[in-house]
Order: sequence, then C-alpha cells, then structure tokens
Amino acid sequence: RLESGAKQYGIFTLISEATYHNEFEDENGNKRKVSEFIEARFLDRITVVGKSEPVKVYEVFALKGQLSEDEQKCIDNFNGGMEFYLNMKWDEAREKFLEAEKYERYPDSKITPSRLFAMRCEDFKDNPPSVPEGEKWDGVYRLTSK
Repeated sequence: RLESGAKQYGIFTLISEATYHNEFEDENGNKRKVSEFIEARFLDRITVVGKSEPVKVYEVFALKGQLSEDEQKCIDNFNGGMEFYLNMKWDEAREKFLEAEKYERYPDSKITPSRLFAMRCEDFKDNPPSVPEGEKWDGVYRLTSK
C-alpha cells in the first residue's frame, strides 16, 4: 500500500513510522534504529485504502550525513511548510512548500511532495477539512486509491 502511496507523492521510497523507528541489533549486539542510518523527511499522516488507523510516512532521501545542500534546503522548507499546514495556516504553508519545490530532487516529475502540498493548501483554503468543534485537526489525509 505504501508503494502505491509513494507514486501519489511523486517519490520512490516511502516508509512507515514503524520502519523508520524500527529497532534492531547490530553485529556487535547494540540496539540501533533505522532512523540512525538514513536521512528522511516526514511526509504525511495517511490512512490507506482498507485501513482506518493513520500512519506517519517518511520519504527516504539518503544515507545519514549524505544530503546535498539542495536536499537539505528542500527538507528545511518542506518542514516549515508542514508546521504551518498542520496548524491550518494555508497561505504560509503554501509559500514554504513553493520554496521547497525549487529544491525537489525530481523537479520535472508530474508531481512532487512540495507541489502536492501547495495544491492541498489551495484546496483546503477554500474547503477546510472538517474538524469537530473544540478539536484540533489531526492532519490525516485519506488516500482514496491503491
């Protein structure tokens, strides 16, 4: 399900929070986490078709310490956009996502995560996600196709 989800974001490697935080023993018997070895950006909270529990998903960028300067700019701007997005500040989020778009790894793709979120912000500005009164929006996006 995450493989098809990756296509909707225009990326190649999408992992779940469980994978990102997966703990294992290295060859010396030390407990390690996958997140210690990779550079990834938080991408979204989603529910996939057929499931109701939301899952945090991440895009894998590189091995730890191997981000290019442009990749770091992309992640930093995207993270700034995500902070505004999760607080339903659509204009501010859109601006940050559009800045991140300049540094996306596959700018010629039909869709990139930054472009997708900028479009979501435009849509949510006109059609805000419904939130029960007195509650905060959970930021969950429901994927509608496999």
